[in-house]
Amino acid sequence: MKPLLFLSLLLVSHISMALTIVGDDAYPPYSFKEAGKVTGIYSDIINKALIIMKDNSKLTAMPWKRGLSGLKLKTLDALYPPYYRPEQRPYMSYSTDILDETLVIVCNKIIADKLDHFPASYQGISLGQNAGFASGKVVDDAVKSNIIKIYEAKGMAANLKKLIKKRVDCYVNDRLSILYELKKMEGKGEYDGKSIVETHILGVEKGYLAVNKESSSKIKSFLQDFNKTIEVMKESGEIKQIISKYTQ
Repeated sequence: MKPLLFLSLLLVSHISMALTIVGDDAYPPYSFKEAGKVTGIYSDIINKALIIMKDNSKLTAMPWKRGLSGLKLKTLDALYPPYYRPEQRPYMSYSTDILDETLVIVCNKIIADKLDHFPASYQGISLGQNAGFASGKVVDDAVKSNIIKIYEAKGMAANLKKLIKKRVDCYVNDRLSILYELKKMEGKGEYDGKSIVETHILGVEKGYLAVNKESSSKIKSFLQDFNKTIEVMKESGEIKQIISKYTQ
């Protein structure tokens, strides 16, 4: 066989190994589309892992529900970043966990200095929350006990502006999402960079790359290599460096 023909066949074979890896298209700062480009913390971590693995798979993004359906029907190869929900999604196999998503309360610094325990020391506190957001049982119980009062607004930016202007005392959401939004607001001169502080952690979820349990051996082999690469990236501090680009 001629060398050039052999090389062409090899390249075609290599290209055919590329997987369809799909992320959520509207989950900043973790996974989203901006100016037509797939970006976000998970997206950058997975792209870096692919480079280390010398794998030519590419990332794309779509609405989350469509991604879940595609993975279930095996019309796509891998999906990120689901939480571990084996009872709800029995068709999924999960990678090693990629990073933690931490639910926190942040407050105006003057108020925060007086808050040493949740929920006992939050008596009378007004807590901002995104409309429709589920803060969890511990917050629900505090509301039912009349310890705190929830004030909803549409979206994180609106809630953080209320917090900065002291129209609410505190706000509950994901830590990295809050830091990402505050960084943007600081860049626009809407935040001083120091008056909002974290007071309490309410819970942690871990994000994964998922494949269908009935995936081909090629996809399962990819997942094994991906797991090893992610663990190396954790140890080297590379994942922390990627996170810092979005939050510092």
